[in-house]
Amino acid sequence: MSEGGERARGNVAVIPEGARPIVDQITAAGVVVAWTLTTAEWFIVDALAKRSGPDMLAAAAVQAARRARNGVSHARYFLRTWQALPPAPAEGTVPAAPTGPGADVIPLDPTAPRKGRAAQAADWYAEIIAKEQ
Repeated sequence: MSEGGERARGNVAVIPEGARPIVDQITAAGVVVAWTLTTAEWFIVDALAKRSGPDMLAAAAVQAARRARNGVSHARYFLRTWQALPPAPAEGTVPAAPTGPGADVIPLDPTAPRKGRAAQAADWYAEIIAKEQ
């Protein structure tokens, strides 16, 4: 059935209050789409938000919209992406350690005074000489 037929029968639901944070986050990210979903589709969105969390749904929608070659004009486009998302992590779950280039680098404290290489070398040589004596 076409969207026009659904609207004519009054099957299109307004944005439920529980979905408002998702819609607001997606719109604030610059992704502007039509939100004329049916009542059944809003129930699906609600269930997915409870499973994966509204932040995850919003982030996935923004990424999907940016990847879309022809742009996105309707929120229905996000339903498949959202259905493929994993459940939100359990409360208190610690994120995995980062991997990839630079993941094992310890950042330096930018406020700590640092000696130049020559000064470090002079200190090392002074320590060696002190140990030998």
